[in-house]
Amino acid sequence: MAGGLRSLPRDTLRDRVYEGLRNSLLRGSFEPGEPLTVRSLATAFGTSPTPVREALQQLVAEQALTAEPNRSYRIPRVSRETFLEVRDIRVELEGLAAANAAAHIRPATLRRLELAVERMGKAIRSQDLKTYLAANQAFHFIVYEASGSPILLRTISSLWLLIGPSLNMLFSDLELVEGLQDQHHAVIEAFRRGDADAARRAVQADILAAGMHIGRQMSEPGSSTSS
Repeated sequence: MAGGLRSLPRDTLRDRVYEGLRNSLLRGSFEPGEPLTVRSLATAFGTSPTPVREALQQLVAEQALTAEPNRSYRIPRVSRETFLEVRDIRVELEGLAAANAAAHIRPATLRRLELAVERMGKAIRSQDLKTYLAANQAFHFIVYEASGSPILLRTISSLWLLIGPSLNMLFSDLELVEGLQDQHHAVIEAFRRGDADAARRAVQADILAAGMHIGRQMSEPGSSTSS
C-alpha cells in the first residue's frame, strides 16, 4: 500500500490524506486536545511529509485543526457554548435532511441503516467506543446522503468536523447510548412508512439527547473539552 501511495501524484496523495484525516475527525477517531505530528501521520499513511502537511493546513483553514508553534497540530477543544450552538444548528439542518430523505429512501439504503444500527449494538455490548462512533457517523450520513441535497450534506459535514471529536464523551453513560438506539430504530421505521415528520423528530431527538449529555459534561469542573 505504501509503495502504491508514493507512486501517485502529490495532489492525489494530498487529497487521499485529507479525506482520510477528515473522515477520522467525522468519526471521532481523534479526541479533543490530541496532538498530531506530520512525521507520525506520514508514517501512518505511508507517504512523504509534504502531502500530509498540505492536508493538515487545509483542515486548519476549515477550523477542524489548530496549528501549534512547534509545527505540530492539535485537535481543538470546543467550548461548551460553541458545542451547544452547533448542536442547535444541527437539530434544524439534520432534521430537514432526514425529512427530505423520507421521500427518496430505497430498500438498499434501509438495509445499510439496519446494518449500521446492528454494528452500534454490538459495539455497545463490547464497550467498543471507536467502533460505535464510526457506525454512528455512518448511520447519520447514510440518512443525509439520502436527502438528495449536496449543499445540505456539505453543510452538515462541516459542522460534524467541529464536534466529531467531542462525541467521544458519549460513552461515559452507556445507558444513554443504549437509549439513543431507540431513536435510530425510529428513524428506520419512519422511513419504512414514508413519514417525513417522524423521521425529522427522531433525528432531532437523537441529537438533542446526545448534545444535552455532552453539554453537561463540558460544564463540569476539569472537563477535558472546556476551553
